[in-house]
Amino acid sequence: MKGEMIRLLVIDDIKSVVDGIASQVPWERYGIRVIGKCLNGEEGLSIVKSLSPDIILTDIRMPKLDGLSLAEETRKLMPRCKVVLMSGYDDFEYAQRAVRLGAFDFVTKPFSLEDILEVVLKAKNAVEHEKSHLMHLQKLEQRKKESIPLLRQEYLSLLVQSGGNEDVNISNRWDFFGIELKPQDFVVMLVTIEEFTEHKIDSPVGEIELARFAIQNVLEETIANYTKFVVFRETLDRYVIIYNVFSTNLSSELADKCRKNITNFTKFTPSFGIGCPVKQIVELSLSYQQAYTALKYRFYTGGNSVISYEDISLAEHHMPRYPSERAKELAYALQTGDKAKMIETLEQIQDELAHSDSLPNPRYLVPLLYGLANMMVRSVAEKLAYEQVKPLEEMLKELQNETNLSLQNVYTLLKKIGSTSCALVQEHSKSHTYMVIERVTAYIQQNLSADLTVNHCAKMIYLSESYFAYLFKKVTGVSFNKYVTRERIEKAKEMLIQNKQVQEIASAVGYKERRYFSDVFKKTTGLTPSEFRQKMEKTIPIVNENNEHH
Repeated sequence: MKGEMIRLLVIDDIKSVVDGIASQVPWERYGIRVIGKCLNGEEGLSIVKSLSPDIILTDIRMPKLDGLSLAEETRKLMPRCKVVLMSGYDDFEYAQRAVRLGAFDFVTKPFSLEDILEVVLKAKNAVEHEKSHLMHLQKLEQRKKESIPLLRQEYLSLLVQSGGNEDVNISNRWDFFGIELKPQDFVVMLVTIEEFTEHKIDSPVGEIELARFAIQNVLEETIANYTKFVVFRETLDRYVIIYNVFSTNLSSELADKCRKNITNFTKFTPSFGIGCPVKQIVELSLSYQQAYTALKYRFYTGGNSVISYEDISLAEHHMPRYPSERAKELAYALQTGDKAKMIETLEQIQDELAHSDSLPNPRYLVPLLYGLANMMVRSVAEKLAYEQVKPLEEMLKELQNETNLSLQNVYTLLKKIGSTSCALVQEHSKSHTYMVIERVTAYIQQNLSADLTVNHCAKMIYLSESYFAYLFKKVTGVSFNKYVTRERIEKAKEMLIQNKQVQEIASAVGYKERRYFSDVFKKTTGLTPSEFRQKMEKTIPIVNENNEHH
């Protein structure tokens, strides 16, 4: 391992060889320290026993105890110690056989210090690899001991989600994981905490873990008074309870007691889904799926409820029908911006879908409501600009990402989408009306000499006479004829100040007869055109047709 010096023992019956190997190679540069050197195998074995080298570099032929015997004894004492044999040419086959019998490697004489360094570094790598592997195994073993609770949870999760195998020795596993349940007669119950998803966002991790621990503690203390059980957390907001059942009334009584205790002691809102009783471990997944289905029906209650699969199983296959006719009414209300009609239609849809004798499985109803929401947005998207539709699309995402769905909050979001849609349509309709009428008023001001009638202007913008007249007065505040007369008289005043002839002015503002123009002018201003001109002469200079002031 890196950072730890590898211990090397050098043995040869020739002192110069031992001294050369020990002193002429810079071993510490390579992470190796020479812990001993000796001239015979007996002394070498003594050092092995006392100093536990990692690598032994030894000659084969030595007095008292040869290299092969030393390697054999070392293997008994220290199986992981690497023995490298130094052999002469005559001992080559002998050394090869020794390697096959357990020696790490050999180097033949004559050898260089580079040869020795190469083979020792090879042994060093092997030692470090084995030490690293051993340490890894030790850590794994320690983690296994520390992880028994987690392993138990994973094992039980596997059982409830995919079933067990009858050929597996269940008894041994039960004992290994310390599961106190009897291995038969089970019910699976699921508990979800409604606030936990939001709680996760708003609170520190430590506070969340404390709350989760408190809830599990309440569950365990409550159930312990009734039966043997296992409780574990499956997700952030859901707990799994497996317990032995011995009476038909136990499950609902147990769940209701747990619900009350959680509400009283933790102030959180739980909901319980209860599966049907099963006999064998391999059937746990069936009870779990039933509990999961039952828990989905809190969609109708909004939480703080106990729902048994036995109570809802008859409704499991009831398929809700898409309310086609009501959807058409809803689309029309949205497209016309009729908020009251939109809310009325949504409430009718809610009554028809969710107040039948057999409530449909929420997994069928929720996609239908998503489809209704999409239809609502699409029905107004055609009338609005993309930027206006964007807030509605955000509301759709809010609905689709909602993790704590209930029928009530789905309809709240649908009404929010509908109300916003109606407001946008009304605003768009209003702005469109103003643009249309502004176009007409601009046309009037540029064509005062023309025969301006309601019929003519209504046709210009493709509206009926009555509807055009209604919109015109709504936008301008006066009737069409009064507006035209007012604009003509204002134009006539300008021309009188410019000293234009009365006949010319009358023709320019759409009156063929001078007398009729004068009557209208006097009726509107209280003065005849001549009187108006004389009055203006006293206050401002009048410009004659030759551009001369007087």
